[in-house]
Amino acid sequence: MIKIVNWDSVGNIMWGVRMEKHMGPDWRSKLLPDDPAAIAHAPTFEELFAGYDVELVECSSLADVEAHIADADFLNIHKVIVPDEVLLKGKRLRLVQHLGQDYRGIPLAAVEALGIPATATPLINYITVAEHNWALIMNHVKRMPQHRAYMERRGYVNEGWGAPPSLKIGILADLTLGLCGFGEIARPMARYAQAFGMKALYWDRQRFPKLEAQYGIEYCAFDELFSRSDILSVQLPLFPETHGIVGAREIGLMKPNALFVSTARGKLMDQQALTAALREHRIGGAGLDVFFEEPLPVDDPIHALHEDLSYNVTITPHSAWQGPWTWVRDSLGIWNNVLHTLRGEPLEYRVDEGAW
Repeated sequence: MIKIVNWDSVGNIMWGVRMEKHMGPDWRSKLLPDDPAAIAHAPTFEELFAGYDVELVECSSLADVEAHIADADFLNIHKVIVPDEVLLKGKRLRLVQHLGQDYRGIPLAAVEALGIPATATPLINYITVAEHNWALIMNHVKRMPQHRAYMERRGYVNEGWGAPPSLKIGILADLTLGLCGFGEIARPMARYAQAFGMKALYWDRQRFPKLEAQYGIEYCAFDELFSRSDILSVQLPLFPETHGIVGAREIGLMKPNALFVSTARGKLMDQQALTAALREHRIGGAGLDVFFEEPLPVDDPIHALHEDLSYNVTITPHSAWQGPWTWVRDSLGIWNNVLHTLRGEPLEYRVDEGAW
């Protein structure tokens, strides 16, 4: 018997191998538009482990993990933190995995003491969110909605080629990116900022000195992040302590021309305070994929701001995560490593032992 213990606060570890639960019995046909040749690349959990005697335990709390870890062969976690003393009870463990490259939930000292490998598999889901964030930023800085309107009304016929100065097109290298949270979505964004020659700042509940040089980013205090950033992107998980973390006070610290970006969770921000700041032109604009209430009510005032280009607001329907096979690819990163272990094959996405 192979015992696998999962502890996942969201569900991503299993989503990609239980597609019928989320998309219905014809789920394979719904994946065809993404990749007509790839149906064979979307196996179910049962198909993956056919021929193996597997016990899968899905935990909802640390107490559940503690109750099952003593005889577990594999521990898979996502967006949770396992204390050293709990992991050290897993004397039979062969592999500990974190879904996502921000593996702060794995106690590496305990992993080393057990003499087992740890892996941190990248979340394609999160990479697509980082890309969506960057699209919102470029859309704003290069004034793409205004360009479209200008071309649609054939403004160049009377005004000549080139955009009018009133569009206030920006240059990324002149701007400072501020990341509120420095997890797996924020880190690719810091890389993108490096590519464009931007200065980048971050605040997180935990500081990451080793990553600061790697990503060319500076740690700063929470209030300073809001006051210094030209583009402020919120990338925090939603916990009781982060609910409403961005309120009227924080928005009031922002520069008059600053862009506010959020693709994390709508309840991280005071949406009424943000709407008021945008309506009164106290900040430069917003790119929003998430909202306090979802779906966004049809009469929410954010719609009117989005439709009036003078407010520089772009909204999308909580779609930042979308892309071909995101759930499937995320889950398979975890489950293929379990199979690699069972077959004696090299692991993918091993945590660098230097991190210990």
